[in-house]
Amino acid sequence: MFRKALIGFVVIASVVSALALSGGALAAKGGNSANAKLCQKGGWQNLMDANGAAFTNQDQCVGYGAGGGAIYALAQIEVTATDPQPAPDGFSVSTSGFGLEPTTLVTTTILKNDSLEKFESLFVDAKGEVNGSPFGTFGPCVNGDQWSASATGTSADSLSKPTAPGITVTSNTVTRSVSCP
Repeated sequence: MFRKALIGFVVIASVVSALALSGGALAAKGGNSANAKLCQKGGWQNLMDANGAAFTNQDQCVGYGAGGGAIYALAQIEVTATDPQPAPDGFSVSTSGFGLEPTTLVTTTILKNDSLEKFESLFVDAKGEVNGSPFGTFGPCVNGDQWSASATGTSADSLSKPTAPGITVTSNTVTRSVSCP
């Protein structure tokens, strides 16, 4: 009788252990992870990871979220060279962006030959967007002057749980080379 009870106990303990381990494996794969669910039904197309990189497909996003990675709404800042540019030497740009932390600043810098020439800070609105008017600088023409501009800001907090603070978002860099008449 004792032997049958011991065998029964061992069998039940083995089954319970197997179920517990397989449940853990399912959770590790993202079984019902709320973070992984953010990626489903096309959601991955509007999301990015904690490095600011957009996901390339749903599987990549689900795996990242299920593994505990912080998932953010896609945030982007774009700097555009205006048309026309100041003549003969100078640089004018405008800055726009979305997915940013409301009431923070996006700062655009204009460099001339890798030295700070001018900067502008824009407030991010309540919708997480920024749309700046063109701004720039100009001066006497110096053949070979190299102008560049880029911007930085902060994304909105993560959508994943637990919530992580916003991350730095960096824009593209636009350039202009001067050729004097």
